Amino acid sequence: MSLIDSFLKYWKPVQIYLLYLISILMVFWMYPREGKFQYEYVKNRPWKHQDLIAPFDFPVYKDDAMIDKEIDSITLMSKPYFTLDTMVAEQSLAQLSSDLGDISSGSLDIEILTLFQRNIQDTLPGLIRQVYSTGVIEMHPVIQDAVPSEKEVILRRRQLAREVLLSDLFTEKRAYEYVMNALKDYTSKSEEQILSRVTIAKYIEPNLLYDESMTRNVLDANLDEIGTTQGMVQSGQIIISRGELVSPAKYRLVESLRKEYETNSNVYKNYSLLYLGQFILISVLFLSLLWYVSNFRRDMMRSSAQTLFLLSMIVIMVGLTKVTVNNEAISYYVIPFAIIPIFLKTFFNVRFALFVHFLILLLAGFWIPNSYQFLLMNFLAGVVAVFSMRSYYRRSILFYIATFVGLTYTLIYVILSLLQEGTLEGVDWTQILWFAGNGLLILTVYPLIYIFERLFGFLSDATLFELSDTNQPLLRKLAEKAPGTFQHSLQVANLAEEAVLKVGGNPLLVRTGALYHDIGKMNNPYYFIENQRDGENPHDNVDFKTSAKIIIDHVMDGVELAKRYNLPQQIIDFILTHHGTSTVQYFYKSYLSDNPEDEVDVEEFRYPGPRPYLKEMAVVMIADSVEAASRSMKDISEESLSQLVDNIVAHQTAEDQYSEADITFSDIATIKKIFKQKLINIYHARIAYPE
Repeated sequence: MSLIDSFLKYWKPVQIYLLYLISILMVFWMYPREGKFQYEYVKNRPWKHQDLIAPFDFPVYKDDAMIDKEIDSITLMSKPYFTLDTMVAEQSLAQLSSDLGDISSGSLDIEILTLFQRNIQDTLPGLIRQVYSTGVIEMHPVIQDAVPSEKEVILRRRQLAREVLLSDLFTEKRAYEYVMNALKDYTSKSEEQILSRVTIAKYIEPNLLYDESMTRNVLDANLDEIGTTQGMVQSGQIIISRGELVSPAKYRLVESLRKEYETNSNVYKNYSLLYLGQFILISVLFLSLLWYVSNFRRDMMRSSAQTLFLLSMIVIMVGLTKVTVNNEAISYYVIPFAIIPIFLKTFFNVRFALFVHFLILLLAGFWIPNSYQFLLMNFLAGVVAVFSMRSYYRRSILFYIATFVGLTYTLIYVILSLLQEGTLEGVDWTQILWFAGNGLLILTVYPLIYIFERLFGFLSDATLFELSDTNQPLLRKLAEKAPGTFQHSLQVANLAEEAVLKVGGNPLLVRTGALYHDIGKMNNPYYFIENQRDGENPHDNVDFKTSAKIIIDHVMDGVELAKRYNLPQQIIDFILTHHGTSTVQYFYKSYLSDNPEDEVDVEEFRYPGPRPYLKEMAVVMIADSVEAASRSMKDISEESLSQLVDNIVAHQTAEDQYSEADITFSDIATIKKIFKQKLINIYHARIAYPE
């Protein structure tokens, strides 16, 4: 074997291992460098660890409820700021003076003019000036609902500020009423006629304007002064004893120690050992995934694209956890962890989906303060999502899944809150909105599955459902050119589907693979016995080696046809593996019988393979051989059919055809039992009807 051949042979597994290594390094790079607090605890439950003694001095942090209460108190007690605008009074008085001058220069009697000048022209501006001196406040929403005798505001003029009761200031309405009542004491009926020409309300405008910027700045400054700590715990002090109830006060102490341990870089830690431990933990989890894939999903070890998809999903979910934990504005419960098992069930199976889902939660849980609650809620939500997804090709199923997932989160969250608090008062109902958002994000599965199918070469149940329709162009062509093969494929599909339903697997995948497994026979349909008529057999006119080649070539002919019709690679693999690396026994033995002295190259009579590497492929191989052999039997009975199935399976086992598939002896025994029963039902004796 040349160096290039050796490189190509080992390059595929090297690619897979490199992807795992890169994923380990990426997750390790994202992991928190402060370490993880080693104790798990639940409020109002006994402390199950040894006595907890303060390893160093640390402050007692206030909980969110205490801080929120202080914020609410300061916000409620804050006073709005109003700024004096001196230009308002000057402009109003100037306008008033001009208007009164126009009136006095008009045609008035000398007596009325004298009264007007003495009682109105001199008095009104003074009243207006007095109103502005006291202050006309803007009726902003911040004071509209306030009780004037109780509400205080702060008046600001230049750099000076003073507190004033709202009742000591004028509003526009009260200022107008004050001026009008005062004028009644100075005016006669004649003067009232002249005064009616003056619209007093237009000279009264607010000169105390709401200063939103100053109000907000002062409030923010007061809020910034809120302390996040309350007291200190001294080194060596017992925080909580074993068996002691984790009361709200004790819970705050333990939480304070956890926060100080995980966030304070000054707390002594051996960071070399910390990083080493993190790397080992991450590596063990990824290696467990690699071990699982190597033993139960060997097909993934052949596909770097599928491995890239799987590892990318893990890294992305871990990265989203890191982002949300470090961002207080977003809850990590909005991350749709359940979307991963949905994808994996769609493309693989339930067992693999739940295994990877649990592994992701273990990796992500390192960031979460209460890892047990996080793990429980998300794992159960994933289980509900997977087992709610019975038929993906039903368009409404995702809406049900999203609803069930949201309800699962809510129910478990409320139950855990009740267990911790003993009352519904401790339930943060805003979390329900995050759970609802989580459910809505699950609805993105449909477009994402379509994208992932195209990018990574996956095959969803929806696509399989379409391909298994016998009205597909390629299957219609098979029915026209090789009707016997088409009927044979239908029978193989029925047999294989029934077996997979019992031993576990994807029934849609096995049915679709069985329908297309023999499409290569269309190139030479009459060389296959199920398509021959009138006893004519074209093999009688060629030698055994040529006959064997024609029979063997139907595999590669089928691959070429499948590629021409853009069938997915997974279906093409059924075509390649349905005979594995077995030999064409009839022509091989016939050649040996006619040429006993010749040295025979058995490879000339062997299918190219590879062997089946999925349980579904192994089932199709058995079903194909059993169905084809049963058609050629002359003496059909329950005993002969049972013997036929046993012999075929024994022969394929002896040729090591199942060694690469994830199929057990128990599965094989179940498959044989099902095939025997199905064949008996197909070839059962019928009643002879009279002519």
